[in-house]
Amino acid sequence: GGIRNPIISTIIYITAEGATKKVNATGGPSLVTNQKLSDIRLASKGWMAHPKQKRLVAFDGRYLHGVVPGKGFQRGRRVTLMLAFWENIKIREGHGPGSARPFPDNNLPEWAQHLVAPFDEDGDNYGSCVETAPVKLDRIYETLDGKARKRGTGMPTYDEVFQGF
Repeated sequence: GGIRNPIISTIIYITAEGATKKVNATGGPSLVTNQKLSDIRLASKGWMAHPKQKRLVAFDGRYLHGVVPGKGFQRGRRVTLMLAFWENIKIREGHGPGSARPFPDNNLPEWAQHLVAPFDEDGDNYGSCVETAPVKLDRIYETLDGKARKRGTGMPTYDEVFQGF
């Protein structure tokens, strides 16, 4: 039955742009809006969080979120760990990707090795934690010519937002 949402969703940036000499992030900032899937109107507000190694972003799991596309092609990848906190959840047995799976305990794939490695070589993992406010956006959607989309016009049609990729 039906669409369920977590109580809280989180993003932990394991690596980010400039995090190491070998790994660069791809994509732009994370965007969280005040729009729910059941809404009949577009979001009116949003908040952006730029990738930074060890940054934690937490938000109401009912709200639509995603990654703002980055500029051009960048080598490397962004490694994040997304955790969702649910009121009720059933762990699904088995191997491979999917939701509600147990974390593998041995023979970790390369991407997962970032998740179990210490943050700092000296072991001071949390000494530099600083609370940072996200970048508040007063306008989420705009027309291709940069003008604000009129409020109260409802959801755009598919042809209005499809970019022809």
